[in-house]
Amino acid sequence: MPSSTEPTLFAVVMAGGSGTRFWPLSRRHRPKQLLPFADGRSLLLATVERLLPLVPAERLLVVTGGAIAAAVAQDLPTLPTANVLAEPEGRDTAACIGWVAWRLAATHPDAAMLVVPADHVVPDGSALRAALAAAAALASRRPALVTIGLQPTGPEPGFGYLELGEPGEQVNSFEACPVRRFIEKPGLERARELLSSGRFRWNSGMFAWRVATIVAAVRRHLPDLAAGLDRLMEDARHLGEAAALARHYPTLPRTSIDFGVMEKADEVWAIPVDFSWSDVGSWPGLAEVLPRLDEGSVLGDVLAIDASSCVLVSDGPLVAAVGVRDLVVVATRDAVLVVPREQAQRVKEVVERLRAAGREELL
Repeated sequence: MPSSTEPTLFAVVMAGGSGTRFWPLSRRHRPKQLLPFADGRSLLLATVERLLPLVPAERLLVVTGGAIAAAVAQDLPTLPTANVLAEPEGRDTAACIGWVAWRLAATHPDAAMLVVPADHVVPDGSALRAALAAAAALASRRPALVTIGLQPTGPEPGFGYLELGEPGEQVNSFEACPVRRFIEKPGLERARELLSSGRFRWNSGMFAWRVATIVAAVRRHLPDLAAGLDRLMEDARHLGEAAALARHYPTLPRTSIDFGVMEKADEVWAIPVDFSWSDVGSWPGLAEVLPRLDEGSVLGDVLAIDASSCVLVSDGPLVAAVGVRDLVVVATRDAVLVVPREQAQRVKEVVERLRAAGREELL
């Protein structure tokens, strides 16, 4: 139990993404976070299991889309059904986080919040929990917005970066650092320059703060969002939450918590870490977490002969690959994807073409 000076800790898992980069395996009814990419478990379930030793199930909330809320609840049988919160539609991370913060402010105004994405892979759960506990402790002792700064393993142009100041506070076994600035997706050459300075970490998208601190920050930096959440909560008291969400949530401003709040806030700190991590952001990224064989990385019913550096996935039919290299091949019951590894980010173009053509049954 927390001491009289230690706030009650909640954890919020953001699980509303669509995962279009993992088509055709990822669909609207089973997006990336529900796929069995974590040793046969879904990424979402693995995330929740990593958090449970730190935060009990009754204080662990999952925010997801209404269309997959039932599937999410089924994937998490140890979580109270009421703890699966369904957005009527996705409005990006600021609205998601703001909604939960406003809800908690009404019932646990002195609480602290952890916020983590549902679709990351962290093999060392104890290391992650130690970092999150340190972040929560720092957020509890000062009115700061705290993030986890990951040690880069290379110049990744598609990630966000944090420039850290000198260590300013000891928290548990970590040296917390103030964040000087955020740099979003800098491009390859700029990413190389950032890493060469030694001052930058990857922005993990994992956060800690007191409820009162994030509410105040949203009110200051995103006043339109704050006003919309005020109206939502007021109507929820009179009409019920479902009706209030249907009326107000689709009108909330669409922006990320990084751009809308973190990059503008005065007191932002980071807990630097160096554990292994992957955001599994694409089919080649999946290769980082699947077993590596001579032919590359495979999942499902796959036969590879004289293949190398491939990502081969089957969700039903046998995939046989002979004499090929540097390919992504994914087969489901109704679609097959074949793309060079270096062009795997273009999978989103397939989804866009299918949507434009009205092929809703494939989305």
